[in-house]
Amino acid sequence: MSPRVPTEPTPEEQRLLAAWRTFFEANCKADFAALASIDDSVWGFEIQWEQLEKHEGLGLAFMSDMSTCLASGTIVLEEQFSLHNLSPRPVIRVLGFSELNRYHIADLRMRDRTRFLRFDAVVHSTSRAMGWLKRAAYACRECKHEWVEHEQLARARKKLETCPMCLKNAIAILDAGGKREDLPDPRNFSMDLERNYYEDVQYMELFDPTSLQSDDLPEDVPTIMAILSEEYVNQFQPGQCLTVNATVGIDHLPSRDYIRDTRRILRLDVHSIEEGFSLHED
Repeated sequence: MSPRVPTEPTPEEQRLLAAWRTFFEANCKADFAALASIDDSVWGFEIQWEQLEKHEGLGLAFMSDMSTCLASGTIVLEEQFSLHNLSPRPVIRVLGFSELNRYHIADLRMRDRTRFLRFDAVVHSTSRAMGWLKRAAYACRECKHEWVEHEQLARARKKLETCPMCLKNAIAILDAGGKREDLPDPRNFSMDLERNYYEDVQYMELFDPTSLQSDDLPEDVPTIMAILSEEYVNQFQPGQCLTVNATVGIDHLPSRDYIRDTRRILRLDVHSIEEGFSLHED
């Protein structure tokens, strides 16, 4: 059974929403006006860390729970795009993080997982663009309840067996003395393909700039896999020098020979990218 989801934002979510609204009002009015003529389907809306960090606790919220902070910001940003009649779907990209987040790809270890860091990196190779099911939508034929399940990239899709609302109603009926034959069938639901949400992704191999010995790309060099999404897909080429802001994650070993293999490798879940080595030591 899926956990119950509150219909109203929590006090912390309300605070974040209010902070994001005042942030966009104070810092981004000119940006909205400049975007009036764009026709892209997805737009990376760039925000400077220096501005975000000092605005009503948004910097602390970003570093402590980035996904929740960005989810609140996206809600407000989509509202602003709608108010300004901007057609693209916006994606928040924060740039210009401080030296405190600086790290080297070659120094990454498992103890660094979940950290949000900033890297100088060279593109070694890229995969073909692909998509993945980020949010799966379902509809119940019994009670007409609709809900969404959030999936994980490169993991098995959640196996659902019952409608959460039918199950809740069944428990209430039994508690009230009802009979089992009066219960709705909680298995009578299906995926709503039209409401499924897919995201563009691409895998990109990066290596540390210290491995560069000449203008040619080294053939045998330690690399790390980075995951790009949305407007970043198909934008970068081998040999390109970048500053990558990303969360360090872990993934299965690609060559694992049995399902329960406990070995893992590190990967970078990319939040934003800046061209050039903005922090690279010569």
